[in-house]
Amino acid sequence: MGKLNLTTDEASLLKAYRVSSLSPRKWEDVDHEALDSVAGVVAGAQGDAEVDPLGIRRGSVNLDSLDMEAKAAVLISSKSFDPKAFLSHSHPNATYQDLTAGIANLEASIDSRAEAIRVLVEDNIDRFVAVKASSDAVYAEMKDGLLAEDTEYASKALREQLKLATVKANQVFLPVLENASKANKVRSTLGVFERSKFFFNLPGSLLESIQGGKYDAALRDYKKGKFLLESRPTQLLPNSAPNPNASQTQRDMQNNLEAQQKRIFDKLWSSVEKVMGSMRDELLAKLKEIGRPVEDQEKIIEILLEIGTVSGEDPVWVYFDSQYNHITSIMRSTHADYVARIEEAIRILPTDAGSADLQSHSAYVSNHLKSCIAVLGTNQADVVIAKSVGWETWQAISELVKNVSEVMLANLPSFWRIGKAYMDGKFKKSTNGPSSRRSPSQIRTMATDIVKTYIALLSEFFSFSDMAVMAPASGDSKGAEPKFIPPGTNSLTSGFYLSRILQEISECINDVGAAEVSSEAGAGLRELLDSARWKFIDVLGHTWMRDARLFHFLENWESNTQVPGTTVYLTKMQIFQMHNVSSAYRIACGTETSSGPNKNPKQKLIRPEFAAKVSKTFLDTLYAFLDGLVHLASDDWRVTDSNVIGSRPIEGCISGANIKATATGPALDLTSTHTRLLLVLSNLDHLKESVIPGMFVQVETGLGNVIEEERQTLQTVLTEVDRTLFDDYVRQKASNLKRLIRDGIMDTNMDWFETPRPTEVRSYIFDTLVYLVGVHAHVSMVAKSLLERTLNSLIADLVNEALSCFKQVRRFGMGGMLRATLEIEFMHQAFVQYVTPSAAAQLTEIYQKISESYSRRPGDENLQEALDGVKKTLSDTRKATGIEFLCFRPQSKKSEGIKAKRG
Repeated sequence: MGKLNLTTDEASLLKAYRVSSLSPRKWEDVDHEALDSVAGVVAGAQGDAEVDPLGIRRGSVNLDSLDMEAKAAVLISSKSFDPKAFLSHSHPNATYQDLTAGIANLEASIDSRAEAIRVLVEDNIDRFVAVKASSDAVYAEMKDGLLAEDTEYASKALREQLKLATVKANQVFLPVLENASKANKVRSTLGVFERSKFFFNLPGSLLESIQGGKYDAALRDYKKGKFLLESRPTQLLPNSAPNPNASQTQRDMQNNLEAQQKRIFDKLWSSVEKVMGSMRDELLAKLKEIGRPVEDQEKIIEILLEIGTVSGEDPVWVYFDSQYNHITSIMRSTHADYVARIEEAIRILPTDAGSADLQSHSAYVSNHLKSCIAVLGTNQADVVIAKSVGWETWQAISELVKNVSEVMLANLPSFWRIGKAYMDGKFKKSTNGPSSRRSPSQIRTMATDIVKTYIALLSEFFSFSDMAVMAPASGDSKGAEPKFIPPGTNSLTSGFYLSRILQEISECINDVGAAEVSSEAGAGLRELLDSARWKFIDVLGHTWMRDARLFHFLENWESNTQVPGTTVYLTKMQIFQMHNVSSAYRIACGTETSSGPNKNPKQKLIRPEFAAKVSKTFLDTLYAFLDGLVHLASDDWRVTDSNVIGSRPIEGCISGANIKATATGPALDLTSTHTRLLLVLSNLDHLKESVIPGMFVQVETGLGNVIEEERQTLQTVLTEVDRTLFDDYVRQKASNLKRLIRDGIMDTNMDWFETPRPTEVRSYIFDTLVYLVGVHAHVSMVAKSLLERTLNSLIADLVNEALSCFKQVRRFGMGGMLRATLEIEFMHQAFVQYVTPSAAAQLTEIYQKISESYSRRPGDENLQEALDGVKKTLSDTRKATGIEFLCFRPQSKKSEGIKAKRG
């Protein structure tokens, strides 16, 4: 493959681009070959110019350095060939001899070319003659036939065919040409309207943008179209400039065209305004919708301020008025709907929940309270408590507060954000438009009214009072039950839902308060929160006190393995009390913690008035518990299946009225008032010594107030109740002992002066001691911690009665003196472990009385012998009755340890 030559010259460029010069000033189309120009000659003959015609030089002649004119003068094929220029360029240094030789070469070359032509003619002369003859024959034949004069030289037939073809062509192509003409006109018109394509497509594009929600794009296109219509109408449909030389007809046509264009523009713009009117109505409708994002509403307001409204109303105030009406109306309708739901939930509660029959109502409430208390301290506590009696009503109340709060929280921040922006100068109309006469301060008033509506709705339902917080802590739970409390609900469920409801109110108030609507709104919300806390503590206190009065129904006499002689009733009571204190604490301080008021080292302190109110309710419920304990020990209490069934009954399980004995211990007869009295006394002792002090420490630590005076008062009451119940128990037992002693000492058949020396202890002493053994066994089985106290008291009464009886004996003979001494000493030695100092003093007084009343008679000289006989009788009787009265003997430490291990 040869080397590619990319060089060119001026002549080739001029011929290729058909221009006259390399620097043309206007559009040209020059045919250099037809004009026989220099460029055409030079460009077409530059191959011949490379060979030296004189034959002097070997190789070709270099013409690259010459311009186009000089090259034309050098080329031998050019009409402007100049021999001088050729010699000066190609042979500037040739000698005369060279030139003479060149001439000879040139002549020889010319001769050789002429000889070649002569030979060509000689070789082909016969052909030339034959062609000439044939041509003449054809010409003669055509002249006589085809090209005859009568056929108009063969054009007549052709002309006729052309006429027929013309007619046919007109029939076929004229409609096509007319349509082509119309198409050209349409194309021309479209070309004109192409410049106004945006304007004529404006209604469709606006409608498409509106349907797609692209209101910004619609506003931008509308403003652009309005600008073009008002400022540059000639760019939409350009008209030709008026011609002063035009005729009247031409001027009329021009005016008609302009009028037609104006009608087109008016109709088109009316369509645009109609579309924008629909967008305006749609935006106004969206502006009145509730719950839309703030950014969307701000954008809508800005767009409406740009396009304006038909009636001239301010879109900002349209938004504020509609939103204010929507928010307040929805809050009221939501409140009304949920009030109806709450009333329906209360209506469908079981009959026993709100029964007027106190016994049925108490049994119903206590049964469900028992289920809730059973799960306290477990993972299922909240689940069970949240589904207890009345939970549907509580849930509806919680949803009422939640939904009313959500209506305000979902709309008030947006309302206030736009309102604050408006008060700061945003969303103002243009200076050309009318300004609103309404003051921006009305927005703050409207926002405050929304908050007041929220406060009023909750206050109406819960009966909040602005002065409730300032009232003293009465702790009175005997008043009428609040209307919204579900009948039959318990304090645990109430506290659970009241805490949740208060949390909803508190979160709503915090969120609204962060917006800083107004000082009035903030103060109102704070008062609402304080009123809610105060009211909810009142409600909790009401149900708390009612449950405390019914709490004795939960006593199933299940033994407390941790504290023998007591029942788990106290543990339930303590858990119940501390749970309610924790609920009251959460309500008072607004915390969500469930750990109790005394388990968080960084707990919130509650206000003193709330602490005093909770403390007062706590104390009142404790007194109600004491009333229940007294009722358990009274004759009015009856054994039922509901108050004795337990998972771990005390020393056994219930069968009818008795608790059957099991491997853990003997049976107890709960129908016996004495048995219940002992259990209640044991519980009271444990309550006074351990439970009450522990609860007071927790309450004081949690609430942050000291109630030492109330504690002392309660301890005094506990002591008094304990003494009253104990004295009642001892009085009944002591009356039997006194009767036995009195019947034995004051027996009419017994003559203390004439009776012989004793050889045995009379039966009344055995009856008395056996009765004490029965008391000892009963107390040991029921509440062993009361054994010493009980026997001490009974023996003191017994000794006092014996002293009183012996004081009535005027004199003793030696036999009577010895018998009295034997019987009293036998009894004394039997229960000496339980003889108190005062009883011992009375025993000494008895001995003295017997000694003082002894009347010596003749024959009483052997007194010492008689005394020895009494001692022997005493010793023998003690041995004989050792097993019967073994319980009165003091136990050794070893035996006590063994029994403790067995227990």
